[in-house]
Amino acid sequence: MIRILPPWKGDKAEDIWELYYFLLYNILPFEPGDYLPKDKNGFYYYPDGDRSKGKAYPSAPFREFKLTEESKMLLERIDKPIPDSLEELIQIVDSDLHCYLYQDHRVKRENLIELLTTETDEQTLLSKHLDFKCTSGLAKLLLQYVFNYDNFSRKKLFPKLVQLMGIEVCPYCNRSFTSTVKVRNGKYYRQNQIDHYRPKILFPWFALTLPNLIPVCSNCNLRKGDDEEFVLYPYREGFGESYRFRTVPILGIGYLTGQPASLDEFEIHIESKATGDLNYNTRAQKSIQKFGLDVLYRQSHNAYICAIFEQRYIFDDAYLDSLVDSFPELFKTKEDVRRLLYMKQYTGDKLGFDPLAKLTYDIDDEISRLSTEKYYK
Repeated sequence: MIRILPPWKGDKAEDIWELYYFLLYNILPFEPGDYLPKDKNGFYYYPDGDRSKGKAYPSAPFREFKLTEESKMLLERIDKPIPDSLEELIQIVDSDLHCYLYQDHRVKRENLIELLTTETDEQTLLSKHLDFKCTSGLAKLLLQYVFNYDNFSRKKLFPKLVQLMGIEVCPYCNRSFTSTVKVRNGKYYRQNQIDHYRPKILFPWFALTLPNLIPVCSNCNLRKGDDEEFVLYPYREGFGESYRFRTVPILGIGYLTGQPASLDEFEIHIESKATGDLNYNTRAQKSIQKFGLDVLYRQSHNAYICAIFEQRYIFDDAYLDSLVDSFPELFKTKEDVRRLLYMKQYTGDKLGFDPLAKLTYDIDDEISRLSTEKYYK
């Protein structure tokens, strides 16, 4: 698992927020003034989320509230009253959520905006007291009438929002591309699915929350499931230095010398070191288990790892240093040379730009450590 930069704080943040609010305007049942941005002329959105088109200033209630007969039957079966308004529905679903969103029958604008824009890691939610509860049946009502992600994701411009987020590689496995591209007919082709870090059925009030939406590969989205055994939250945390890929010799050590080697000479293991943070370690181990990272990496990338050892056998640290000295206009640091060598951005906050970046970083570090130990011996 890797940590990725929150896209709503990056270079395209303004475009992301403008398009996000436009999509909300098209499906959210609250009045526009309850959540849209505001300037001196009032509450506004940009048509199609495009700032070049100028602002629009809507007014008046946004949508009429009306339950289907099926929803009325559901409420009758569980002995709940039939609501006449959106506020009454939210009150029936969860009184704490109602108190959070309403005061004197008016929406608390700051709280609704917070609900839509907050990061959904455990620490943040506990500090903001956003731990509401409801049954699965009532959760479905919230998902149908209040925070309707299905309608949200079916909007024509939703793929553009995913594209603007710029998450090109699955942060859970760091193996699969999650690109969204615009094709010639103006439509979008998506090689990703959207994971709700807090599952919709358990946390329906976060179904539209932007920091709860994570573009991932289909395999990881399926494996993660909808339970409360939470993995690491990639917008804030990843394996970092605490969990590293390491080679473990099984049948030989020829691969360590950079010479042609049998692919079954070694296995990749995930090595961990104590962090003192039990909660983090529990979620890190759950990430490994849920996404099958130990199994996926154990032998499936051995040819790639052998290639790294071969490259570093030829281009050792001394040679990399010489390239920095010889071509200062091209390489400022040894890491710049490595980036060209592996054709990847694989350090720091750039792990999400290329597949296998974390594996590349860790194996390169292992080789450097082995070289240093050999030198000092």
